[in-house]
Amino acid sequence: MNRPDLFSWYGDDEADIVRLYCDAQKTKRIFVYRRKKDGTFSYAVQSLAFDEYEQCFYWTGTENPLSFYGSESELLADISYLLEGMTEFPEKED
Repeated sequence: MNRPDLFSWYGDDEADIVRLYCDAQKTKRIFVYRRKKDGTFSYAVQSLAFDEYEQCFYWTGTENPLSFYGSESELLADISYLLEGMTEFPEKED
């Protein structure tokens, strides 16, 4: 079974991923994205799961398609409790 990765979809033509946070074990991630259509911001919270039958890992969780934040800072302030203990990963290494 091929499971599409939501992170890849949001990094495509529909939206730009602007921030990525992961926990220390890299088994939970939160990414913040900006919709190209209207410029609003939203986020998704996902956890890494293992499919015993297929013997593969995949990301599962919630996206928030009905959250439309006008600014990135407004979104980050609203989900600050979710980001506790998470590390932000830069888009590109310097």
